[in-house]
Amino acid sequence: MFGLDPFSQPVAIAEILLLLAFAAFIGWLLGRLMLADRVSALRTAITNKEAELADCRQIKAGGQPTAATIPPALEQSHLPAFVHADPLLPAFSHDDTPEFIDADVTSSTSSPAPIMPVQGILPVVSYSPPVVGTIDNSEAAVLNRIAARAGEINFDRIGRASATEADDLKDIVGVGPFLERKLHSLGIYTFRQVANFTKEDIDKINELIEFFPGRIERDNWVEQSEGFYERKYGKKQ
Repeated sequence: MFGLDPFSQPVAIAEILLLLAFAAFIGWLLGRLMLADRVSALRTAITNKEAELADCRQIKAGGQPTAATIPPALEQSHLPAFVHADPLLPAFSHDDTPEFIDADVTSSTSSPAPIMPVQGILPVVSYSPPVVGTIDNSEAAVLNRIAARAGEINFDRIGRASATEADDLKDIVGVGPFLERKLHSLGIYTFRQVANFTKEDIDKINELIEFFPGRIERDNWVEQSEGFYERKYGKKQ
């Protein structure tokens, strides 16, 4: 058509160069389009951030944020609020058994306390699902449930003690205040009693105090109690 010989080397080289140039142009054009989309998205993000910054400044100056800055997902979310009875307790007592909030405290009011908004922070609405047919796991209920089974322990073997003879069982690694109250509810107050535990006693008490299976043996309660008893009373158990 153009009088070119397709089998000529110069013609072939020229065609290759033209194809490369065309491919480079197509690549440049696609890159420009993608860059334009990216720049547009960045400009939109910058505009949103500037609007949020303006609202923050308005809040700091004593105004109210605009409705556009509050994400709809946060406006409609109902997140349950978890409150630990004593959040610092496990750090000091080596006891990872969860503390329970007494039922008298949680049921003393018929409606939740109002949430006071903090400046610059969106409030989170707490939600308490209805309780239907669930087990009462307040501390008082747990201790009463444990005490009701105290008769299953062989006190003739481990010995008997009263609250006036109580040792500080929290000295045992793995025993915290709540776990100590569980042991007291069974009638276990002293190192001597714990030191007298047999394998049968350990399994039974582990079950009664609703503790993790095998935890008493892993924490060596018996050995620890023998050592504490010897140091406190100057004689071996």
